Amino acid sequence: MTVPSDTPSGTNDRSPVEQAILRLFLRKGELEWDDQHPLFDSGLTIPQMKVLFTAARPGGARPGFIAERTRMAPPNVTTVLDRLADRGLLYRAPDPDDGRATIVLLTEDGKRLVRAVAAASNERLRSDLERLSDTELTDLKTGLQALIREMDLRVRGPRT
Repeated sequence: MTVPSDTPSGTNDRSPVEQAILRLFLRKGELEWDDQHPLFDSGLTIPQMKVLFTAARPGGARPGFIAERTRMAPPNVTTVLDRLADRGLLYRAPDPDDGRATIVLLTEDGKRLVRAVAAASNERLRSDLERLSDTELTDLKTGLQALIREMDLRVRGPRT
């Protein structure tokens, strides 16, 4: 996979880094879709999993927020919420801040599933990181901190 670039070939020394990051995300996706991962065993679709993880926020989430975060149309979110509720993974309750609105909360089964998926992903990452040298870990940490800082600036804007 090549990363589009505005600069002529060979003049963009960041291109290998961008390609490595893209390969990392692709490889992570490949590794998570094996038959041992709880995500695979759950029988949930990707939209259902996105909705479930978005609703897993402390205090739950309103359906409109879920639609916005998952980039799904509100009627589609309603359908997914219905299916997840039928499976006993979440429920709707009156929003304590606005009785006219509803909030989506996970059931204990929903929380268990989210924890299992997150734990499996974390365990795989931990296993991969254990095979890196101390120098590689330090370099990775420094690079990731810089990347997160730049992403934070885009999301939050510069701090004044």
